[in-house]
Amino acid sequence: MNNLRYSAPIIVTIWTFILMSNTAFAQYSYRTDLVGESQVPPIFSESYGSALVFGNDSSLTYQINVTSLDKVTGAFLYKGEKEEKGQVLVSLLNSTEPSGVINGTLVEGTINSSSILVPLANLTTNLTSAMPAANNLTTNLTSAMPAANNLTTNLTSAMPAANNLTTNLTSAMPAPAPASKLASLIDLMNQNMTHINIHTSKFPEGELRGTLINSIK
Repeated sequence: MNNLRYSAPIIVTIWTFILMSNTAFAQYSYRTDLVGESQVPPIFSESYGSALVFGNDSSLTYQINVTSLDKVTGAFLYKGEKEEKGQVLVSLLNSTEPSGVINGTLVEGTINSSSILVPLANLTTNLTSAMPAANNLTTNLTSAMPAANNLTTNLTSAMPAANNLTTNLTSAMPAPAPASKLASLIDLMNQNMTHINIHTSKFPEGELRGTLINSIK
C-alpha cells in the first residue's frame, strides 16, 4: 500500500514531463500511398508504395517503401496541386544507374532548410493575388453603399471616408513574417500542396506518386 502511495506521484511526474515535451516542440506527420494512377496523366503500374514524412520545426525525417518496383532512378518531393506536374523541391534519391527490383525500403533520410533546392520565394503561396487590391476594395465598398443623397447627414458623417477605410484596413494587416525554407515547406504540406514522385527508367517523369496528407490532425 505504501509503495503504491509513493509511486503515484512519480507516475504523474513522468506523464507531466512527457506532455510538456510534446507541447514544447511542434510535431508533424504526413503520409501518402504511391500509385501510378496519381501521375499526371495517370499511368498503369503493377508496383505501389507508401511514404512517411515526420519531424518538427528543426528537421523532417522521410521513409519511402515500395513493392515490386524496378529500375528506379530517382525519388523527389514536389510542390504542386494534384492536377499538375509541379516543381521539384527536394531530391530524396537521384541515381544515374537504375536499381534492380525493390521490395521494402527504397530510401530514407532527413530534410532541413539546406535540403530544399528552390528559393524561399518559390515556397510561399501567393496570398496577395487572392486578396483584392486596395483600389478595388475601395471601389467595391463605395459601390455597395447607397448614394450619398439618400443618406441623412448624420449617417454620412458617422461613416468613415472610403480612403480612410482602405488606409485603416491596410495598416491593420501585419507584414508577412520572415520564415525559413523548412517552415514554408511545412506550410505547403499542411495545405496538401506537396507530393512524392518516384521516377524509373520505364517512366522517366514518374511511375508512382502520392500527395502528402497530415496524419495527426
